[in-house]
Amino acid sequence: MLKNRLKEVRKYLKIGSQKDFATSLNWAIGRVQDLESGKVKELKASEAEEIQEKFLIDGWWLLTGKGQMVSSETSNIPMSNDTSLMNIQRVSLKASAGAGNHLESIDKFEVVETMTISRSLLKTQPNGALRLISVDGHSMVPMLYPDSLVLFDEHPEWRGDGLYILNWRNELMVKILQIDPRGQLHIKSANKDYESWVVDPDDQSVFSIVGKVLRIII
Repeated sequence: MLKNRLKEVRKYLKIGSQKDFATSLNWAIGRVQDLESGKVKELKASEAEEIQEKFLIDGWWLLTGKGQMVSSETSNIPMSNDTSLMNIQRVSLKASAGAGNHLESIDKFEVVETMTISRSLLKTQPNGALRLISVDGHSMVPMLYPDSLVLFDEHPEWRGDGLYILNWRNELMVKILQIDPRGQLHIKSANKDYESWVVDPDDQSVFSIVGKVLRIII
């Protein structure tokens, strides 16, 4: 419930009183009291955005209870006033479907624009920051074409067979990942004219998962 989420936020921020919480946001104390008592059961999107921007609390979690309270990326993801929409950052790098895109580091993506998409595109709850990235090369044709745009969950964990963004020998790539019954990981190109690999999934010396592709946008 919303009232419990707000109390959880205050506890997390170590703000003991409703008055101090209201003062920190330049809200009337009555507004906080009404929300935390349950008298008012809905938070305005603009209010969720204020809390998000000031305290790095996830605005979508505040509004719906879905996801996590705190995300390292929330301060960089503006919210839409229409809660059926979400704003996602498109990064400057391209995920190669061939060779190239040598990387020194992918610890921090450079953002080139923020794009608004429908929340209905998400079938699963992301574990990390949502990113949009363009595809370069032809190894994933006909699944992906050059300049296709994909939405991925930036989180370095295996989440079952599927399409992933990965770092292969310091090259940012988009490939199909599948684990066979023997436990070997297949890194596959959709285009049969291009190379695929079989590796030990525990060997992080040659590759690492950057995130799983959730949707192909275009």
